[in-house]
Amino acid sequence: MRERAARLDAQEAALDALLAALDERVGDDAAEPDARVAALDARAPGYAQYHRIGHKRQAAYRRLAGDRAAARAHYAPVLAALLADDDLSSPCWLAQVLVVAGGRRRLQEELVAAVEGGEPLRQACAVGAWRWADAPYPDLAERFRAARVAAAERAADPWVHERLGDSRSGSNG
Repeated sequence: MRERAARLDAQEAALDALLAALDERVGDDAAEPDARVAALDARAPGYAQYHRIGHKRQAAYRRLAGDRAAARAHYAPVLAALLADDDLSSPCWLAQVLVVAGGRRRLQEELVAAVEGGEPLRQACAVGAWRWADAPYPDLAERFRAARVAAAERAADPWVHERLGDSRSGSNG
């Protein structure tokens, strides 16, 4: 449970940094809390944060999807947010922005580099994001596969080990 909370904290911090770089605000701190979110959070601790993260991710995507220059200018914080997103389906939004901003090959190179030398969370998130980079280049696909196997062998955290070894989270590698 603590590990999941730490991953959510890292993801939210990366999105907060991206939104700050974009000078984008999300939500209204003075607004009344949503009773549905509070009820779900009571049953599944962490849900309120997960819900907030979803709004932040969508706000960043909406801001960047229509502005290629902004996406290029903020490539690094978008990549940092992608490499902190451990959800298996939501990285598609930020991956799309990065593909448009820098191309598929650049994104795939960044993901391979994250698996080869990143911290365990970045490695696991890169594996989860790989499938959203689409149509891998054969040289990068092989490097990705080799890096993934090596990282899985070194992983001490059971969640990271499972994520690195889970073929569903990186179907192209």
